[in-house]
Amino acid sequence: MRRFGKYRAVKSQCSSGHTHDSKREAIRCNELHDLQSAGAIGDLIVHPQYWFVINGRQLKHANGRRVGYKSDFEYTECGIKITEDVKGVIVRDWPLRRAVFIALFPNHTLRETK
Repeated sequence: MRRFGKYRAVKSQCSSGHTHDSKREAIRCNELHDLQSAGAIGDLIVHPQYWFVINGRQLKHANGRRVGYKSDFEYTECGIKITEDVKGVIVRDWPLRRAVFIALFPNHTLRETK
């Protein structure tokens, strides 16, 4: 029996061997690796982690866990740092997480792909 994720997404692997949370994300990873091979983008990182630090203090949940954001991809395009997230469903906390990310990482351009 096939098991589905919370939003019926199926974990998938891209041709580079990375495990992704959805088929759509795995397809996008293949596309980005092709773009990097062609020289259109550079410095591709899969699943980079960003921790939220405000005034030098790590933002934490009440249980002590650090607050952060793990995007799907990060790369450089025309000298601009792009942080990309593949979205199938916009979850409840995404607008707040996006706003905090944009405020704390102004040198990154946040791109959502569908």
